[in-house]
This record gives sequence, structure tokens and C-alpha cells, in this order.
Amino acid sequence: MYKQNSQPVNAAFFVQLFVPFALAFFMSCLLRTINSVLAPTFIETFNMSASDLGIMTSAYFLSFAVAQIPLGVFFDRFGPSRTLSFSLLFAVIGCIVFASAQTMLFLFIGRALVGLGVAGCMIAAYKAFGDWLPKDKLPIFNSMESFVGGIGGIVATAPINAALSFINWRTVFLIFAGLTFLSAVIVFFAPNKKGNTNESIGRQFTDAFRICLTGRFWRLAPLAILGQSAYLALNSLWIGPWYKDVMNVPGNYVPQLLLICACVITIGYFFNGIIANRLKKHFTIPVYKTVIFTMTIYTVILFFIALLPQLGKIWWPFFVLLGPFSLLTYPIFSDLFRNDLAGRAQAVYNMLVFVLSMVIQSGIGYIIDMYEPTSDGGYNPAGYATAFLILASLLALSILWAIFFRRKEHELKY
Repeated sequence: MYKQNSQPVNAAFFVQLFVPFALAFFMSCLLRTINSVLAPTFIETFNMSASDLGIMTSAYFLSFAVAQIPLGVFFDRFGPSRTLSFSLLFAVIGCIVFASAQTMLFLFIGRALVGLGVAGCMIAAYKAFGDWLPKDKLPIFNSMESFVGGIGGIVATAPINAALSFINWRTVFLIFAGLTFLSAVIVFFAPNKKGNTNESIGRQFTDAFRICLTGRFWRLAPLAILGQSAYLALNSLWIGPWYKDVMNVPGNYVPQLLLICACVITIGYFFNGIIANRLKKHFTIPVYKTVIFTMTIYTVILFFIALLPQLGKIWWPFFVLLGPFSLLTYPIFSDLFRNDLAGRAQAVYNMLVFVLSMVIQSGIGYIIDMYEPTSDGGYNPAGYATAFLILASLLALSILWAIFFRRKEHELKY
């Protein structure tokens, strides 16, 4: 393999590059998904409504979104490893605050600090890979990174639930604080390439916001952003409560179903780049067409979940299998802009993804609260159905946009 500056990259260098960012992304996915398993504990301990649960959990996405453009600027200016190593320290503090929280306010603050700290994990890896690895290999290496993140999602399900038999959830978060600090130290020593820019930081921020105004950005953005946001919002919180409230799955069995979903997600993470690469190489099918096709099936499945919930144990694994295909859009957005804007282009996209993830996650909670609770105190299944139908309809509209919006003026080639 060769760097973009034609210097050889051996296997040892690749391990030095890949492992630190993979470890950081593992922690990011673990911390993002953990509330789906701990939701019943939080509801009981803090007497949370559906909207309370949605707001507290979505604090992660709120701070995650706020950090994206500054991180994109810092990645382009100072390099991904130094920037990420520093930002992970906020996640360490967040885990400690969360573990110590006695009220929902401090849960929110802790969760927000965690989101702020891990906000750059995925983009830092993609930026570092783009700096050092051949362009035609990026979908595969990005998939490998996502695969490790998927393992983090697996650990956040049944394994964490089993650990709760021996330690409480507060101790779990203190352990997470230690592991996150370790990953920050390791990332600091990863290969780092600073941007060769003489632009002021103010100009870099201005360029980042200008990306939002370009037609070529919005050619695919609605589908890419909504597709990934829906996947993140549902997988990181609402699938577990849905199993309990809609399918009446016993609480101790829900983590097992979430484990199945997490394993399927990991498969999707691993194979999305491989499939897209093969289709592009052997059948000249652009990556963006693969995204549109998989997101169409994904949307249909969400309609089925809303309308035919009795088959939810079948629908959810297929839904989460296709969710990671939305990640294929990251290299597409990088390809639309010059190299020195790549970090900021991905950061703008990521910011919008996590803003919408927060809106979807908390919005579902508000919609559920519009319906009377069931006789056993659970959330009303009609609330889930209404929320999911609205979300699926928006996804369908975004697919039509991606197919027909200015396809001649802003042709996608990647």
C-alpha cells in the first residue's frame, strides 16, 4: 500500500494507524448504544417518561453535533490523532459525571460530555485513512473501522447486561472512563498529518459553512443524513423499549434480542464497503446508487415494522443490517470537494446527521407521550407506530429527492 505522498506503508505502519482509531471508535459505539440496554434501569431509578428518556439519551447527539464543524477545522489544521486524543478527555469526564449523577440534569450533562468527547472518533479515522491510504481502498478500510465499532455495540448489549449481575451501572461507567482515557493515550501516538494551510481559523470555519450552501452537497444529503440519523436514533435507544412495549418481550430477554441486532449491525459494517467496492469495480455501479437501493429497502422495512409489528423479530435485524450502508456516503461527500476541505465536508455532514438524530430520538419520545400508557405502565404501541410511520414517510421523500434533484447539474460519480 502507498500513502498519497507515495511513501510506502507497511503492515506495521497500518497497525499503528488502524488500531488506535479503531479502539476509540469501539468506545464511541459502546457509549452510544449502552442506553438501549440500561433504559429500564433509568426509567425505574429516575422515574422517566418517554420524552425524558429521549431527551437525556439524545444529549449525546446534541453535543456530538455541536462539535462537528470545530473538529473538522481542527482535523484539517492540526491532524486527526492530536485533535481526537484531546477531545476524548471530555468523554472521560462525562463518564465520571454520569456515574455520579443523582438527578436527570446531571445524567444529561454527563451524557452531553460523553458525546462531545467521542464526537470525532469516526471522522478522525476516516480523515487519517484518507491522509495515508490509497483512495480506492478507503471503503474497505472504513468498513473495517465500522466493524470494530459494531463490536462495541455488541458489548453494549447482553455482555453489559450480564455484568450488571455483579456490578451496578455506575461502576460500569467508571470502567468506561478508564478505558476511554487509555484510548486517548494510544490515539495520541498514532500517525498524524497536519494540514498544509495558511488560512486563518476564521476562514476555515467560513468555508465549512459554505459547504452547506452548495447544490452538489444537497444532491444526496437529505437521504444520507436522514438514513443515518434514523438508524442511530432507533438503534441507540428505541429498539429495546419497542420490543418490551409492542411485542411484550420479557425485560430479561430484551438484551438477547439487542445482541442479535448488534451482531447483524457488525455484519453490515464489515460488508457494506466490500459490497460497494465489488459492485463499483466489477459492475461499474457507483457507490451512491448502492446507497439509494439499500436505503429504499431499509425504508420499506421500517414501514413494515410500523404496520406489521408482530413480525418485529424478523424486521429489526434486517433494518439494522442495512443501516450501516448509509455510512458509504462519507467518501462520496469527500469526493465532492477538494482535498483540503475533506475533513470539513465530512464534519458538516456529520453535524447535520447528529442534529437530526437528536431531533428524531427525542421526537419519538414526545410522540409516544401523546398516547396514554398501557394498563401495566408501559409506553403505548400506537405511539411507536405513529412515530415510525412519520419517519418512514420522510425517508421515502428523501429517496425521491436523491433520485430526481438536479441530477444533471450535480452528477454524482463516486
